[in-house]
Amino acid sequence: MKKKWILLSLSCVMALSVSSCGSIGTEIDDSTANTESEFVTEQNQTEIQEESQAETSENPEETFSFAEFENLQFIFASGAGGWATMMTINPDGSFSGEYFDGELGEAGEDYPNGTMYQSNFYGQFTQPEKVNDYTYSMQIQEINYEEESGTEEIKDGVLYCYGKPYGLDGAEDILIYLPGAPLAELPEEFRSWMGYYDLSATEDTELPFYALYNEAEQCGFSSYNITDNIKEMIATTEESAALLENSIKNDNLTQTEYNEKTQQLYEVWDMALNTIWSSLKQTLEEEAMESLLAEQREWIDTKERAVAEAGAEYEGGSMQPMVMNQKAAEMTKSRVYELLELLE
Repeated sequence: MKKKWILLSLSCVMALSVSSCGSIGTEIDDSTANTESEFVTEQNQTEIQEESQAETSENPEETFSFAEFENLQFIFASGAGGWATMMTINPDGSFSGEYFDGELGEAGEDYPNGTMYQSNFYGQFTQPEKVNDYTYSMQIQEINYEEESGTEEIKDGVLYCYGKPYGLDGAEDILIYLPGAPLAELPEEFRSWMGYYDLSATEDTELPFYALYNEAEQCGFSSYNITDNIKEMIATTEESAALLENSIKNDNLTQTEYNEKTQQLYEVWDMALNTIWSSLKQTLEEEAMESLLAEQREWIDTKERAVAEAGAEYEGGSMQPMVMNQKAAEMTKSRVYELLELLE
């Protein structure tokens, strides 16, 4: 855990009086006496300041900064993963995130593809205040929503219902738990969201990550490092892609199967690309994201032209989908690694 140290500066003014007695053949010049007095005063002030700083260094005061949340994703989710509130917090205490939940069975004539509950939000936390060695407390100073809470709309056969983010709604004090917090001293309601409700079932004695706890609603947010999580996702993607590529290269497949396998290969890399893009939206500053969005649109146009050109030679033939899928997978894979560099 990063630690910040506060150096308390002490200023002290010394008043020195200089008296002089004359002696035979000697005169004391007033200007010289004043200069010497100023030198002594400055020297003593410096010595006192250095002594004070040395004492302060021996007794530093630990503080918390939002900068410690850099590159962290906070998540409050159901165990089954059916719904989630995800949030990032910037060094200045501003935050942004989204809540989502889906019900495919909640369909209607105008929305046959089901219902989505969603909230895209952003706001500002107050400056955290220390509670104890492992706990800080803050409040939501301001929260805003991209879509007005309580409104609905239908898009692509899906009913979108916009509301407030589960886990933050109704919050009063939000506690920050630091890594190393004793699990036995944390509320059972919080631990239940972290998988530590029954301490006899785990060897862990300390919280291994930063966490947030909405006391009023008893909702707990865990956290993970975005870059590390993306790298794990990329490793899984590479394994899945390798299996597909091996099958395409070595298995005795029909053309239909080749087409299906190459389509799956493209989808594997496209899913990785979308995951990285979502993480970049949460971590990049607005100006940088706008620039990247323009670049991404150009890349999409370039990819679509390249895919069409690759398939043109086999237009109307059974191999055309396979060739187009392979080109799309190849370019998407390269783009994944390009965007990954922006997260590192």
